[in-house]
Amino acid sequence: MGWEVKIPTPSTSLRADSAAKNAARMGHPCLFAALLLGFRGRVCDNSAAKLTAKKGIGMKALRRVFRAGMILITFASTVLVLSGCGAEVLPAGAIGNIGTYNYSPSVIQTGNTRQLWWCSQGVNPGDASVKTDAIYYEKIDLSTKESYGPVLALNETPGAWDSYYTCNPKVIGGVFENPLGDGQTYQYAMYYVATAVNGFDNSIGVAFSNDGVKWKKYPKPVIPSTSQTGYGVGQPSLYNADHKSAISMYYEDWSPMQHVAAVSTDGVHFKVQGTLTSNGLDPDDPQATWGDMAYDSKEGVWYAVFNRPTRAASTTGGVVEPGQYGIELYKIPQAALLTGASPWQQLATVDTNATGFESNFIAAFVHDAYGNLNVASYPTIQMYTSVSYPAPSWDAAPAEAGYSGRVQSWILLPMEWAPGASAQVAFNRYFNGHVHDVTTGWTSPDAGFQLEQLLGHIYANPLSGATVPFYGCKAGSADYFVSLDVGCEGQRMLGKNGYGYSQPVAGLNLIALYRCSTGQDHFVSKDPKCEGQRTDELLGYVVP
Repeated sequence: MGWEVKIPTPSTSLRADSAAKNAARMGHPCLFAALLLGFRGRVCDNSAAKLTAKKGIGMKALRRVFRAGMILITFASTVLVLSGCGAEVLPAGAIGNIGTYNYSPSVIQTGNTRQLWWCSQGVNPGDASVKTDAIYYEKIDLSTKESYGPVLALNETPGAWDSYYTCNPKVIGGVFENPLGDGQTYQYAMYYVATAVNGFDNSIGVAFSNDGVKWKKYPKPVIPSTSQTGYGVGQPSLYNADHKSAISMYYEDWSPMQHVAAVSTDGVHFKVQGTLTSNGLDPDDPQATWGDMAYDSKEGVWYAVFNRPTRAASTTGGVVEPGQYGIELYKIPQAALLTGASPWQQLATVDTNATGFESNFIAAFVHDAYGNLNVASYPTIQMYTSVSYPAPSWDAAPAEAGYSGRVQSWILLPMEWAPGASAQVAFNRYFNGHVHDVTTGWTSPDAGFQLEQLLGHIYANPLSGATVPFYGCKAGSADYFVSLDVGCEGQRMLGKNGYGYSQPVAGLNLIALYRCSTGQDHFVSKDPKCEGQRTDELLGYVVP
């Protein structure tokens, strides 16, 4: 079936923030979490304000389904509108604190109980006038749909090594005996990223808990920073091999960017084993950052979700987008994780081209208390992804689109990937009477696009010799076009449609596709003369 994103399509008014938040690394996630519970809103302090259901939309579930390669995106929710002040509502199933940023989650599921920790904004205990990154918690009963939270779980310690930020939590279960020297045994360990300096010199620390809400910190970093002038280390992922305290940690070291493996027998003292292979990762971003990694103990493979790059500000009207535009899901055999004897296998891509959201980044897997993926609807892989919400309008100018990705728009949305999906996806041409959109993914329901032609099928991932990526791009407000250039020829990147062939292949009845220009917009055609319009270039070949 591919990815499944369940979300509503209303507008959300969230206040702007001036900070780019250290390229989205140091922290912000927290909102409302009640899976498929509907909505949560906060009415502003305005006696004239009233909550109303938008006629024909509100109080009634909308359902829009788009297929994009191995991606199935389903929009379903209640749409509510606030009159008299800005609306602050969340999609069904979304997690986070309303009105501020939410990202970098950690998710544990035990039976029907799902626990989430993430980075959002809180008051710094060292200075009540300053709001900085803090870690929040929410618990959901999937059977009753009842939830507890969000509540503050962890924040800075004044005067300590983590006095400026606390973010990027990852929580693991186990039996941790006396790690703090207080004679206590703890059920949970939270590894988090923090610093005493704004945006630099980050280290990884640990705190322990028996309920997931109240935590006691180990006083020193367990993975110290590797650079006092650079980012340092961060974004840990965890696995507990013996269900006690044999912790394997995989984390990012930005000096230079690499993913490091380290092990511990007590959850506090770690020894580095080596670095993870990059063999098989997308060649257009071989040093990609990630959101999470988790283990499939039945198949003996690791799954990881890496980030695509951020957009250049020159393509978004000068607006600096702190969140990346997409994520890619991979897997690799356990034996090859450090050696690279077998490459990472790309499984799916989720980006603006697939969802419509400007930012899609730092996802976290739903796993059991020890880091195993064999929970919930396995073999379907579930996760929560940080996205900017809502999506910009279909004809948004570059700066408008860039602004829609501001940190205050970040929420956490559930997604799914199921194995066994078709490798090929439809490459469709749409037209709304004014401009075209050629895509395998999302088209705005407000744009009036109608299917004009099925151009053929391309592969969702590199496969069977189809290795030429077809990128979805946008110039100005409404010129959607397909490009072979990873930089979208200097225009705004939407994402990856899939992969085609660079030349004809014997035995395959391939179709040549051409990019065309009308002078107002672009489209793709099977006709080398572009149906009387100007031919820009041969894009490649696709299957019928």
